[in-house]
Amino acid sequence: MHSTAAAVLTPTDIHKIRHYVQHKYGDLPSDRKAEIVADALKRIVMRQLPSFPQEDKRRITAALLRGFATSKPAPVSEKHIFEACMRLDYREPQLLHALHDWVEQRLGVTIEREAFREMIDEAVRIAAAPQLEVEAWDAVIGRAAVYYRAPERLAEVIALPIKREESPAARFGAGRYLLLSVVISASALIYGWWSVHPAREQVQKPIQPPPSVVAQTQVKEPSIAAAKPKAKPKPKYRNELPDELRYVDVSRQRLIAYLTGKSSLLAEEPYLSTILNAAKDNDIHPLLLFAITGQEQAFVPKTGKNAKRIANNPFNVFHSWQDFNTSISESARIVSNTILHRSQGRPADMDPIAWINKKYAEDVNWHKGVRTILEAMKRQIMTVNER
Repeated sequence: MHSTAAAVLTPTDIHKIRHYVQHKYGDLPSDRKAEIVADALKRIVMRQLPSFPQEDKRRITAALLRGFATSKPAPVSEKHIFEACMRLDYREPQLLHALHDWVEQRLGVTIEREAFREMIDEAVRIAAAPQLEVEAWDAVIGRAAVYYRAPERLAEVIALPIKREESPAARFGAGRYLLLSVVISASALIYGWWSVHPAREQVQKPIQPPPSVVAQTQVKEPSIAAAKPKAKPKPKYRNELPDELRYVDVSRQRLIAYLTGKSSLLAEEPYLSTILNAAKDNDIHPLLLFAITGQEQAFVPKTGKNAKRIANNPFNVFHSWQDFNTSISESARIVSNTILHRSQGRPADMDPIAWINKKYAEDVNWHKGVRTILEAMKRQIMTVNER
């Protein structure tokens, strides 16, 4: 099975970089311009790698960029990154932890640590079976699709047709989740094959009827009043934010007025309520989430050409809204998890937003912008007692 993996660096990208360097640094010697191009390519690829030690990152980057020395370079995708990682000792705890985080981010799912270890080992075994013709990354996606089906996202792919004029970057997110729907059926065949293969040596448990089938034979008309409310999802990471960044109720009217003054699309639904709900569910100050949108996208002005698409990911999670164009509910969930994750282990004398900055953004001054916007929002939206 061969599938299209999300591109990290394409021949078009390298052409644009070479063209830019040629025009901007046309007076420099050819070897110096080549160095500038190579450095730019290295930076792009290294930003997309798991959080491995620098030496491992350099080795992987060098291996991935060998093809770009040719006149017709092959693209670098997340599949190629994963395969390069498999050539390391990925079972080493530090590498496995970094690879685990990377896979979760790329696929947008939550995978238990032990389940992930088993997933990787099984993906390697499947890829080694020549009769299946399945690559390891495809097997990982298939396992993730089986265990974490993400039906909402698959529905989004079906409901939102892709326009011909959209760029490959705009189709990036939709293509990934369409791939998941395709791989589900393939993965069923894969696991069926492994379940009867002698190497498994496992006794299959008899299939039991679902509890819902048994219940339906006993209760003809379930009581609506007795139905349990849907449980809110628990935060993925422990919350180590200081009190100043924990959730507080804010005036919805003042918040809307503030955002409207910025001509922000986020003042409208579903964006406003979705961000507020994500803040409450994860015990994060709601104005911190909005301040991040202010720093990243100037609160998404409605007059912007791509405002509605940017509003799907105003936090620029997974690098940018172009690379990861999802839904506001998904991006709000991811940014909340990222804040909680990146806030862990903060030294007592370190500003909490500056600490998050170390992993959230490449701009070392990102935290200063977020802090300035946050404090301005507090002054205009919250009362003195609430600050």
